Amino acid sequence: MRKCYSDEVWKALRDASPYPADHDEMVDLPEGWHQEVVKTALGLEYGVIDRLSVGLFLPYVMKDLKRQVWSKKVRKATWKELRDRGFEDIWVSIKWLAYSNPQGLFGSNWEEGLFLALSYRLSVSSDDDVKNGIGSGAREFKLVLLFHPHFTEKSFLCGDMWYHYRGRVREIKGFTKSGWNLGDRFGYRIFFGYEFLNRKFAVVGGPQGWIAQSNRDKDGRKIEDSHMYSHGVMVKFRWQPFGEEEKGSIDLGVRIPYSNKTTFAPSFVPIVCGRIKF
Repeated sequence: MRKCYSDEVWKALRDASPYPADHDEMVDLPEGWHQEVVKTALGLEYGVIDRLSVGLFLPYVMKDLKRQVWSKKVRKATWKELRDRGFEDIWVSIKWLAYSNPQGLFGSNWEEGLFLALSYRLSVSSDDDVKNGIGSGAREFKLVLLFHPHFTEKSFLCGDMWYHYRGRVREIKGFTKSGWNLGDRFGYRIFFGYEFLNRKFAVVGGPQGWIAQSNRDKDGRKIEDSHMYSHGVMVKFRWQPFGEEEKGSIDLGVRIPYSNKTTFAPSFVPIVCGRIKF
């Protein structure tokens, strides 16, 4: 069952809404509403030297939305439908291996180490795509700390902590969020893994989520109830045909949210991803 934030229902239906303006909870989608988002992405990484690499990340989004919105012109709820697809901007990154030691911290193998990464988002989406929620319309950057120690030959930890500066939305005619300062986000991922059958397979899972500060309009006024968050648990099954994740792997997984405050939220998110080293 997909859900949405109760404010979205109240803003669309006003007096006809089953929820008051101060309800502030995730609720079931009203009858006839739906949103489906499919995201695919291609990531490329190139090692410049042993400890330094550069990368490119290209996310592509397909969006199908049907919901009601409040029309100021006719002063009642009207239906809005959109189907759009396009690149959700482009990320470029640089990653540095800051720490590597086979007999490292806490008696664990840190050969795969501790990384620092910086990513910059190029706002290349068209104005229409930004209006439809594909691309943010802002220039953003993300600072990430990644870690991947091995406790034993088969068990490991992989995760990251990050800060995401989301920037100011560019001026777009007729767009409500034009000129807004988007609230910064802070996120985490803490996955435990275990390899088996000669390291050809692995199970990986753990908590993952983020919290965001409030958005502000172009005059600096805080947007009410825009401090969002999403927390969930991810579980993945991994096939490593070459015996090492870095050489090549395919993941099948699912993310199950347990605490959300977002405009729309699915009950679960299936994930398929693969990687290969040339």
